[in-house]
Amino acid sequence: MAARIGLFLMVLAVVAGAACSGTASLGPATPGSPALYTVTSTVMQKPGEPPRACASTPLPYPPIGCGGRALRGLDLLTIHGVTRYRNGVLATSMLHIVGTWDGHDLTLTRPPDTAAMADATPMPPGQCPSQPSQVVSPPLMQRVMSDNALLNAQGIQLLEFGPCGDALFMVVVVADRDSVRFLTNRYGAVQVAGWLKPIS
Repeated sequence: MAARIGLFLMVLAVVAGAACSGTASLGPATPGSPALYTVTSTVMQKPGEPPRACASTPLPYPPIGCGGRALRGLDLLTIHGVTRYRNGVLATSMLHIVGTWDGHDLTLTRPPDTAAMADATPMPPGQCPSQPSQVVSPPLMQRVMSDNALLNAQGIQLLEFGPCGDALFMVVVVADRDSVRFLTNRYGAVQVAGWLKPIS
């Protein structure tokens, strides 16, 4: 239920103010050697869970963790300046992270570097057509919200989504070819953008 409410709030945010974009430049397909990606963000870790690069952070204080994909090969206790909150959550300042993507998680290939707040990786920007030929139907939006477990099982973490003219705009952690193919086959006309940036 909480995940559904969170996705619904993301839909409202996208519809209210976020612009849509075209399909992002795709990283390599996941088969074969892992693809290399980068992101600059804060990192949080809930007790008993792996650390996560934070694409979104809920408002409660102390923080209860953040939305983002798991990071492998990172021990937050070795990072200078980590904050430990009274609920056990660990949090870093802004970090520049580089790692390989295996279709589910990002495994660091080197220690993260500190970065400025201004260098944080933003959600992909874009622009929707001003006069679409049709509008995405509410049942399709509801279907996406109901598919959260299915998408996670495919290694697809949806960060934002909403109507973009006659297409569905989706921001995922990584817009690799397998993810875009799955989303297109399931939902039809989609424009997919990735938060993590591929390194060529």
